[in-house]
Amino acid sequence: MTKNNQDQDESFEKYKDLLGNSEAFKECEACGGSLELEKVNLEDYQGGRLYMMENVPAYVCQDCAEIWVPEPIMEEFEKMIETVKQKKKTAQKTKAKKKGEKDGNK
Repeated sequence: MTKNNQDQDESFEKYKDLLGNSEAFKECEACGGSLELEKVNLEDYQGGRLYMMENVPAYVCQDCAEIWVPEPIMEEFEKMIETVKQKKKTAQKTKAKKKGEKDGNK
């Protein structure tokens, strides 16, 4: 197993642990097909930025391919996006402050 595959498996298991032993998803609400827990990539486009979370567990319908992302996984994804946004705001404030200090020394 390559290091990248091992990292992906560890990431999948970490997020899978968020689900606990939940068996809430057994049947696809769209078509009634059976659901299997699989690795998926989540994507969200906000404010001109693409946010991605790779290799997370989600239930995938074996008949219609509909993807059902469990709430704990979505909450984790939303936290990740907010963390990135906060870091960007902090970096912008720091940059503006340094620019102001530099302009004040002229």
